Amino acid sequence: MKKLVILVAPLLIGTLLHAYPEEPATPKKSEVTWHSITVIDYKPGTEGAARELIQKFEAASEKAGISSPVIYWFKSGKYDLVVTWELKDGPVDFQGSWSPDGATWWSALVEQEGSEEAARKLQSSYDELIATSVTSLARKAK
Repeated sequence: MKKLVILVAPLLIGTLLHAYPEEPATPKKSEVTWHSITVIDYKPGTEGAARELIQKFEAASEKAGISSPVIYWFKSGKYDLVVTWELKDGPVDFQGSWSPDGATWWSALVEQEGSEEAARKLQSSYDELIATSVTSLARKAK
């Protein structure tokens, strides 16, 4: 019986270790690009106003020399818009603090609108048009 336990124990341990393989390695930064993807559902009847405000945001991006996000307007489904941004510094840019490009863009928007207060009001007006939105982090293989 003792010999059976000595023989079965390593088999059991080996089986358990095989059942829980190592987690796959996270791709290196050079192998992927990271993106923020936001889907937006506007309140009924506000899509036109949203488009006008987005044009102002895009003008600030152009003035700052920063590329605008990729935007798709849906014709069907729950959401009205999807916005994708490439995160130059990877997931770190997704952690809520302003990236250098974000700070540059905000400065351009403030200058465009004439004051910090006017830029905040513009951003607030846009936010009020949104019924719901969901933002996710994604990676794309190069």
